[in-house]
Amino acid sequence: MGEIFDKLREAAITKTNDWPDENFVVRGFWKTELIFKPNPNERAFHYNTILAQVMGQGCCYCASDLELEENKVGMDARELIDGSCCTGIAVLDAIYSSIPKSPAATHEIRGNSIEKTHLRNNIIADEVERLCDCDERDGIHLLNVGVVGDLVKKLRERNFKVTATDLDESIIDRTYGGVTIEHGERTMEYVEKSDLAIISGMTLSTDTLEEIVERAKANETLLLMFAETGANFGEEYVNHFGIDTVVSEPYPFYIFQGVSTIDIYRGESDGG
Repeated sequence: MGEIFDKLREAAITKTNDWPDENFVVRGFWKTELIFKPNPNERAFHYNTILAQVMGQGCCYCASDLELEENKVGMDARELIDGSCCTGIAVLDAIYSSIPKSPAATHEIRGNSIEKTHLRNNIIADEVERLCDCDERDGIHLLNVGVVGDLVKKLRERNFKVTATDLDESIIDRTYGGVTIEHGERTMEYVEKSDLAIISGMTLSTDTLEEIVERAKANETLLLMFAETGANFGEEYVNHFGIDTVVSEPYPFYIFQGVSTIDIYRGESDGG
């Protein structure tokens, strides 16, 4: 998964160098196949997720099926930080869950999944407005990589021009939130053309994050990430990798009834 994952791993080892070995014992793994459609206007999200627990929990969404390996439970998590698989991302995220952080803002959203869907997407849309810092939105071009139909709808209601790309073949050429979805093979083209790209944390597991960051920097495109995959990497992303804002959602996610926490990390371009 390239340089970004390697640097995240190196930073985790450095930050936890003085921790006792007991803190790195893998307590467990959970695998879930997820099919979730939060409202009639939204796509059906269909992914596999893996949750890893060390002292805290970490998660990774994957497009492919996953196999749990019992022999990895009880191992030292540092031996399982493998950038070639979703399990490695989940384990690294679990390690980061225990590393102290300083978000610029924290939200607690409550209710059922339908209510929390709207609350979460309003938080993301508010951060888009903060980054754009604009009164005239008609001329602002946004790209949503990893389509969230309700978010696209909210952004269009706020008078932004929105393009959306995805790697899920089943939704290409369909319309969500008033925007026709284009294939993910056009993502880099639109990153270069857009004022701001809104990307998911899953770009790390699809091995597209590094190129997106490079293209964005080269074309002065702002980047906002909403992250469930690797949610605990948010502070590292804004401090060291040029992502301007991260809307970070550690497990348990908004799709479950109850309380979810959303942390906001902002880089220098957003006053963070």
